[in-house]
Amino acid sequence: MSETAAPDRRDLEAKIVARAWADEAFRERLKADPRAAVAEETGVTVPESVAIEVLEETPDKAYLVIPSNRMAVSDEELDVAGGYEQTPGS
Repeated sequence: MSETAAPDRRDLEAKIVARAWADEAFRERLKADPRAAVAEETGVTVPESVAIEVLEETPDKAYLVIPSNRMAVSDEELDVAGGYEQTPGS
């Protein structure tokens, strides 16, 4: 039996965006309280030390996100340093 790999950040973000597109009430919760909305949709508890800003694109405004240098810090190092944690039962 093979183990299922834990979803990576890109997978989790795609899940959140898909839900926000499909569910207006969730989109509003995501904008108002992103930490709670992320936990609700993914089961992931984002540490308080990590700020979350939700930006909604419009026809007149787009955003380009420059991620942190992923070569410098691995996912495993982020986990040790207080990165994303799975909540119990997820």
